[in-house]
Amino acid sequence: MMKWGIIILAIALPACNGRLSDEQKRKIKEEMESSQIKKISEAEITETAFGIGRAIALPLEKRDKQLKNRTIIDSLQRVYSVSIVALTQSDSLLREVEKKIVEAYLAGGATQLGDNIQKLGTDSLLYTKPMMQTRADGSEELVAVLGIRIPKREIVKKIGE
Repeated sequence: MMKWGIIILAIALPACNGRLSDEQKRKIKEEMESSQIKKISEAEITETAFGIGRAIALPLEKRDKQLKNRTIIDSLQRVYSVSIVALTQSDSLLREVEKKIVEAYLAGGATQLGDNIQKLGTDSLLYTKPMMQTRADGSEELVAVLGIRIPKREIVKKIGE
């Protein structure tokens, strides 16, 4: 058995030539560059997280302000590798940070509400945005609070692109 293995190896090695095509070389070079360690500032991480959050919030604001259309939400979660939740004060599964954010949005006036980024543990960020609806009298009403849990590894991937 050992003898046959050596014979097959002796025939197979010269056939390989040890050469890579230009396409294979390019792929290897890209992989080496993408796996290099890079120093990324907190400002870059925050800025990119805002970009990801706003990119997700835009279609939701246009098509699903109440955050109830699971098809749209599931699709966005898959594309961006994030977790999208409707934050409500009565939700017992919310983390403490999320509860405080909901309380702040409910306590704030409609003109002061904007999007926000908070740390969520050591490996994620939370993007939040109030989903507002204009009433018949022209005033703004808080319909829901959008919460997007973004893993830092996804943010770092976007910075590298």
